[in-house]
Amino acid sequence: MNKRILITGVGGDIGQSVIKCLKDIDGSFNLVGCDIDSFAAGRKLVDRFYIAPQVKDDSEYISFIERILKEDKVTHVFPVTEWEIEFFNNQRGFFNERANIFINKQEIVETFLDKYETINFLKKNNLPYPKTYLVDDYKDELSFPFILKPRKGCGGKGFVFINNREDLNFFGRKMRDGVIQEIIGSDDDEYTAAVFSTGKDYYTVAFKRILGYGSLTKVARLSDDERIKLLAENIAKAVSLEGSLNIQCRKTQSGYVPFEINPRLSSTVYLRHFFGFQDVRWWLDFKEGRGVEYMPKFRQGVAIRTIGEIFVELV
Repeated sequence: MNKRILITGVGGDIGQSVIKCLKDIDGSFNLVGCDIDSFAAGRKLVDRFYIAPQVKDDSEYISFIERILKEDKVTHVFPVTEWEIEFFNNQRGFFNERANIFINKQEIVETFLDKYETINFLKKNNLPYPKTYLVDDYKDELSFPFILKPRKGCGGKGFVFINNREDLNFFGRKMRDGVIQEIIGSDDDEYTAAVFSTGKDYYTVAFKRILGYGSLTKVARLSDDERIKLLAENIAKAVSLEGSLNIQCRKTQSGYVPFEINPRLSSTVYLRHFFGFQDVRWWLDFKEGRGVEYMPKFRQGVAIRTIGEIFVELV
């Protein structure tokens, strides 16, 4: 039977990148996409597109997904945004009986969707971490400047540099459920690493990145530093990973220090797919009992993200 796959959040970079991976894996897949934005760019990349309700409207969103699964005979679902991953995590018992849902184990999702619990995880497992505090618990432990960001969220949304006491008072009141974090390393030494595991075998790839277009990776250079790959593997082993994780870190004098871990596929998923690290393919294979084999295509290389356009409602 041909796979009929739902990809959520197709207006965003991750959703569109997952679609590109799936098309590369097998052009016969029937792809269904959804997004809250009727002008989501990914609508042109799928066979059928739906406008989704807000995930926070729990009962409405459940009914919406149920309808798609039934009408389009969907067999697999790739939730890609943090909010949708959290939704499917909370509704595992209901949806796991209806389709293959590509999210990580409950403990992984709940830990790494929370930036403060992520740091607690790193501490507990004797892994490097930046000094991090809840806003309400902060007692002037850090020197200015430092970072204030939402405890939950993605893509650098809400991220603020705090340069003085006035900044802290102003933004701290607006973001009471946030975390304060020291600045580690520099923008010139930021890396993104992906790790995929079957529970027995671990595969990693890392890129040195330059941000652009908001907080997206604009340029990514393949990294052959085994230390960052070992760090990613140690994180995966500590959570008994069966799936894919994305780790953001910076290189410091004491080594690589992770500052965020995303319990999902990341915006560089197609970029690394091109280099041979095909975690979308592997996750599909793993779910269906097939083996995974990593064959890197290149020893070095640079990926550059482009900007494009689509055109709709033409008459």
